Amino acid sequence: MNQTNTIHLTESPNVIALLSRAALPKKALPPVEIPNLSVDIKGVKVDTKRLRQFGKVCGFKSSAHLPALFPHIMAFPLHMKLLTDSKFPLPLLGLVHYKNSITQHRPLNLNEVFDIKCMIANSHRSELGITFEVISTLSTGGKIVWEETSTFLQRAKKTTSNGQKAHTALSTYQNRESWRLSSALGRQYAKVSGDFNLIHLFSWSAKLFGFNSAIIHGMWSKARCLAALSDTLGERPFRADVAFKLPVPLPGTVSFNWQQNNDLIDFQLLDKNQTKPHLKGTITLL
Repeated sequence: MNQTNTIHLTESPNVIALLSRAALPKKALPPVEIPNLSVDIKGVKVDTKRLRQFGKVCGFKSSAHLPALFPHIMAFPLHMKLLTDSKFPLPLLGLVHYKNSITQHRPLNLNEVFDIKCMIANSHRSELGITFEVISTLSTGGKIVWEETSTFLQRAKKTTSNGQKAHTALSTYQNRESWRLSSALGRQYAKVSGDFNLIHLFSWSAKLFGFNSAIIHGMWSKARCLAALSDTLGERPFRADVAFKLPVPLPGTVSFNWQQNNDLIDFQLLDKNQTKPHLKGTITLL
């Protein structure tokens, strides 16, 4: 087993400074080996101003407890620290965040102080490319109260097909609503998340990376879905697993629908015609 290199921080990293490093090319030669890296910081308090902005952008109601996705915002600077580290061999630009799982073991109070740890682990190769996980935990009093696994992919080079796929209506669940997403949404979420990837900000900047328009962050989509389900979840502990499918263009309209069967909630985000899947997820009440 490879030894884990751990970075101990005394303050949260400056994301803007790390983003400038993300633009630098990586010179790792094949075969690429992803090391086990970790970073931690103790005594982190909730930024209440950012929390209010997050709730507004993602649709969470004001509460005495943290929205379930806000710890991801708290951990994101540590993610950036790992992914821009000189020992990490892959370029940050071009990585695909294609799965995410969070487990909230109990409601998190606004005035709690947390220790945050993030690590890169479980890398492997497949026909799709190289995948790895960024595993994050929030602890208080030495006990883990929230954890997340984000799965990333660096795609293998392959030829593209010119064939057109037919779009037919997808199966939907009985609870449905539509959301209109503005062209500014990517910039609004970037301000509260720190994720200023150019594909999310403007159409012109997204076109530099092959998109026809800006696209919303996958983690905004997950946060907005959980915000819509907040009353159903109540204060029960839960695990929320999602797979990110097709990008959500901005501006645009999406269809959110869901169903509950005992302790399982299935949900999905589709395009307005309900023929293209953007996100599919399952919540398990614990």
